[in-house]
Parts: sequence; C-alpha cells; structure tokens
Amino acid sequence: MNLDPGKLTSVDANGDRINLIPAEVRGFFRKHRTWTQIVLLVIFLGLPWTKIGGHQTLLLDIPEREFYVFGVVFRAHDVPLLFFILAALTLGLAFVTSVWGRVWCGWACPQTVFIDGVFRRIEKWTEGSYIDRRRLQAAPLNAEKFRKSGLKWFLFFAVSSAIAHSFLAYFVGAQDLLGMMQGSPQENRTYFLLASFFTALILFDFGWFREQFCVIMCPYGRIQSVLLDSKSLAVVYDVNRGEPRKGLNKDPQSKVGDCVSCNRCVQVCPTGIDIRNGLQMECIACTACIDACDEIMTKVKKPKGLIRYDTLDGSKLSLKKPRSIIYMTGIAILIGGLAWAVASREPAHIAILRGLGVPYSYVKGVQNEDLILNQFRLHIQNQGEHRARYELALVKSVDHPDLQMQVAENPLTLAPKEFREWFFFFRVPPEYFKNSSKISVKIEVRDLESDFKTSRDVILIGPQL
Repeated sequence: MNLDPGKLTSVDANGDRINLIPAEVRGFFRKHRTWTQIVLLVIFLGLPWTKIGGHQTLLLDIPEREFYVFGVVFRAHDVPLLFFILAALTLGLAFVTSVWGRVWCGWACPQTVFIDGVFRRIEKWTEGSYIDRRRLQAAPLNAEKFRKSGLKWFLFFAVSSAIAHSFLAYFVGAQDLLGMMQGSPQENRTYFLLASFFTALILFDFGWFREQFCVIMCPYGRIQSVLLDSKSLAVVYDVNRGEPRKGLNKDPQSKVGDCVSCNRCVQVCPTGIDIRNGLQMECIACTACIDACDEIMTKVKKPKGLIRYDTLDGSKLSLKKPRSIIYMTGIAILIGGLAWAVASREPAHIAILRGLGVPYSYVKGVQNEDLILNQFRLHIQNQGEHRARYELALVKSVDHPDLQMQVAENPLTLAPKEFREWFFFFRVPPEYFKNSSKISVKIEVRDLESDFKTSRDVILIGPQL
C-alpha cells in the first residue's frame, strides 16, 4: 500500500474521516506494552472486587458520602484532602511528561489500553489481519461481511458492558451491583440507565470514535508543548540519518539516507501520522513506529534506531533539570501534606454550631434571678469502626469557676458511621459580661470506650454591661 508521507492518513481529500486500520507490529516495545496493558486491565477490572480491611479497595460511595481508598476511609468533610490528591496527580502527570514525554498516552491511558489491548484484538480475531480487515471494509455488504461485522460488534457490546459495570462498581459497590444485576431493571432503574448509558458511550468511543478522541477532544496533546522541553523523551525520527529518503532524492549521484520510504511507520500508526514530519500533536508515543522501523532496518541490514525514543535535543536523559526538580519537590510536599492530614484525623468528626434564632436570650434561674442563655448544637459522627460512647464536659476555668453547662444526653452512644446532633447550653450570670460581650470557654469530648479525647473553644455571647 503506497501512502503519501506528506498527507494525514486519517482524512481524505475532502477532509472526511477515514477509518484507520493500523497494521500489526512486533518488537521490543510491542511486547512490553502488551504486558503493561494486561497488568492495567487486571487492575481496572479487578480492583472493585477486592477488599482491604473488610471494605472494597476503592469505593467512591457518593450517595453515602463515603470514600474507601486502599483501606483509608474519607467522608464528605474530608473533601479538602482532595486538593492534595488532585494537585499531586496533576504535578505527577506534568513531571512524567517533562521527563518521558507522552508515555501516559501510549502506555497507560484507558483510551489506548482498551482499544489496543482489547478491541483491536477482537477485530483481529473476528475479521482477520489488518490486510483482511481493510479489504473487508472496502468490500460491499454481503453475507460474510455481515457475519463478521455482526460478531465483532456483538463482542464489542459485551466487552463494553463489562467495562461499564466494572466502572459503576467503583461508585455503587461491587456486591450491591451484583445484587442489582440479579434483580429486575425496574427495581434499580437509575443504575440500569447509568449502566446502559456508559455501555453505549464506551461502545461508541472504543468501537468507532477511537483516534478522533485523541486528535479532537483530548486536551493533553495540545498542552504538551508547555510541558515538554528539549530534554524530554519523545518518539523522534533521525532526519540526519534518514534523509534524503529513498525515492525522494532527485540527484542519483548523491548519497541516499537510511529511510527506504516503505511507509511502514505510517501504516502502523494508530492516529495516522507520519513521524518523519517531526513531533506532532497527534502522536501518542505508542512506539509502534519504532518497532516497525526497527524490523525494516533489520531486513535491509542497517542499524536500528532510525526512529527511536530519544530526547528532543539528543542529550542524555536526566532528572536533574530545574523543571523536574520543581515538580518533584511539589509532589513530595503534597504527599507529605496528605500523609500528615490523614494521620492527624480524629476518629470523630465534630462541628459546633450556635443554636437557631437569637444568639442569646434571658431566662430565670432557680432563685428567680436573670440569666443569659446560650444554646449550641454539636454535630458529631463516629468515624471509627467500633461503637463509641462520647461524654461532653466543660473544662473548668479559673476565670469562670462557677460556670455550668447542661447537656441533653450525656454520654451519647454512636454506632460506627452514625451521625447525631448533640444539644447543650449555658446559663450565664450577666456579671460575666462586665468587661466584654464575649467570653471564651473550652469544652471536651472524650470516648469512654477508647482513649480518644479532644477539646473545642466555645464563644458565649451576652450584653456588655
């Protein structure tokens, strides 16, 4: 198949899309990408079905506002910790790109892993080699084409459904999802519709849209120029060695480069680019062109590496560059901050709010004296895995030795994950506010079933005399 190296092979002369069927390739990178894809597929599809500490390894239970991440439990009030995670992932991707280029796109992106590792293998099994598939695509609709295409899309649908359900298991819970699947769709209509939607979306993307997502929709390729520098790794074509390529040299007496114009690098490219035109936004660094070119160079008895993984300026790969050091420092700080925040979390979540209505009111005491009433609500949730009996007490102060606190229920028993509102109030003599309209007191919450104890400051408000 003679391809024009100066033309983008994913579109025709009118700019309409051509359905790309890249050629198969063998070699060093292909073998290692296959093993990488197997590991990633096992992790993605198997992770929801594993447990750590009795809980799903990774569960993002949005309705219950509980998130289980490798044995660590986060709840809705822990959302600020997401800053550390998201920022670390962002800097991590920037760091990886600045050093190894678009290795994420070619080796670990779900778009690449599922299409290259699953869907194209189904195509090869049902429709034959890339040459057979190209012929079948160009052939008119007949019984053979209908049978092969029908089997292919049926398997695409089955795989898309499995992926969609595994994806939902991260949010619904694997065991709950299994129970729903065994029941009627009417019993869990919302989740049934979600599973159907994600199945259709995956089928459309991985089965048909494919490289268009990388070229048209994914923003990563467009910002790579900001993340890459001259010392970043990329898939590069050695122009000095390859040019002038065979068939393009007008002077028969001049030296010809090592490129034999076989266009094999273009035929195997999943996005249809010609790597010989230089670094391009559409290149996902899948290394297919490297293996293809190395295979041709071996056949024509020339050194491998005409197309290779190399830094953009040809220098030795190094992490000791200012950009990488800044990224690594930022990642270390964020991971350290996350570790400190998780380690310092209390087994009970406590939030104190002032009572509804006016900030304070007048009431009569036992001896008919005027007292100032301050009401409070303490929101408390047991974040531990065991029952807790919380006791609320006032920390005595030398400034206010006679101050008394009344609690509606003390101690308060909470089961794991249980949430309650705890009401308490103060009756304060007016003379306490002689010098200020606010006085600060300290209360203490302790678990009678464990050694947990924490304190909070409470501000009492009254009229300044």
